[in-house]
Amino acid sequence: MQPKRPVIFVIDTSALYHQQQFAAEDIQLATTPIIEKEMHQKGLKESLDLLIVTNKLRIIEPTPHSLEKVKITAQELGDLPTLSEPDQQLLALALDLSTQDYRVVLVTDDYAIQNVAQQLGVEFKSISTSGIREIINWETYCKACGHKEPGSTTETACPVCGTTLKRRAIHKQHID
Repeated sequence: MQPKRPVIFVIDTSALYHQQQFAAEDIQLATTPIIEKEMHQKGLKESLDLLIVTNKLRIIEPTPHSLEKVKITAQELGDLPTLSEPDQQLLALALDLSTQDYRVVLVTDDYAIQNVAQQLGVEFKSISTSGIREIINWETYCKACGHKEPGSTTETACPVCGTTLKRRAIHKQHID
């Protein structure tokens, strides 16, 4: 029988906003420096500092290798334009920790983060939403002329006719 792997929760700002309970002694948390800064800016400094001084929260920089893997996966799914740098770093940290001897649970209500996490094989938990039920591949297209942008793009105007580009789901895969 294999020993039980310790669980580590990788948290974003919404986890502290919704006053998720992290009081249990055996709970370990992790986040990135950029999320830590975001939490300070949003008035969560005291909650964050308490978690750090009680050794419940570790601030860890994700590796460039995992960041690149997150970007490639998000690009393939069409979610890259909707993921901020903090979102990408959070996913990369979860990926890094999952290669260590942890059971990683990414705590977020962000559907794009959940979509990419599911594709990467990272477990996630929602706080105040039901969470995703499908992995979605997105396409960026022009409603006026029908032009399609390969993969995801941050462009807002069609390069052919100048009309505002839209996003639509092109493939959905149900999550069991």
